[in-house]
Amino acid sequence: MRSTYILILLALLMPLAISAPASDTNHGGAAIDVQSPSLQNAPNEVTKAPEYVFVGSIKSDKYHYPSCNAAKKIKPENEIWFTSSADARAHGYVPCGICNPP
Repeated sequence: MRSTYILILLALLMPLAISAPASDTNHGGAAIDVQSPSLQNAPNEVTKAPEYVFVGSIKSDKYHYPSCNAAKKIKPENEIWFTSSADARAHGYVPCGICNPP
């Protein structure tokens, strides 16, 4: 009689166990996120985009800090960005007389 109750209980609980989503499953106290990529597939080196710190216009020979009033007047299609003052000078640009970049 007791084994009959256990079998009925298992028969009732089995569909619940099968339909449980994988993200709710805990293994050893830690939840497993099945949607995040594995760290083993991540590249060894982090690729970082260069940080542009100065802006100039293709219609001028001056380079500016982005916060400079003269730089704010440059149309986006005319912007040229530089990673350093040396980069700007290498392209033939000179420092702005308003914001005085290095």
